[in-house]
Amino acid sequence: MNRFKFWLEQTMMISFAIFSGILIEGLVYKFVEGSSLSSFTLSWYQILSVILTGAICSLPTIFLLSDNEGFKTKFIVRVIIHCIGLYAAVSLIGWAFQWYTKIDGFIMVTIIFFMVYVFVWVVSLWFHKRDEDQINKALEDIRDKE
Repeated sequence: MNRFKFWLEQTMMISFAIFSGILIEGLVYKFVEGSSLSSFTLSWYQILSVILTGAICSLPTIFLLSDNEGFKTKFIVRVIIHCIGLYAAVSLIGWAFQWYTKIDGFIMVTIIFFMVYVFVWVVSLWFHKRDEDQINKALEDIRDKE
């Protein structure tokens, strides 16, 4: 797959998952704390920060999945390093854009991060499995014609 297309796909998927996490956070505050949803707002720079976060967090994934000779470490080690690196990036971006100001906000960002991380991995694996099945079917159709 073209690296730019892959980066764009990952950026959109991560950004969508973060926005979904923010929606869940708003609902949690609504039903757990009884606060009004009207008090839950997003400013233009927070929306921009989510898209920026998606773009930044999708870059390391290109290198994680790369078959480059410099990345011959075990895949699970690369995934752990990937997760820790992205968690650090999201924590810093969250602090810079004031996604949280107190420890409870940081805990919520952490929960949302891991939900997004798992969601993106599951959806990515599903997409790649679907593509693999389509390619295998096309190859079988070619073999059947011969």
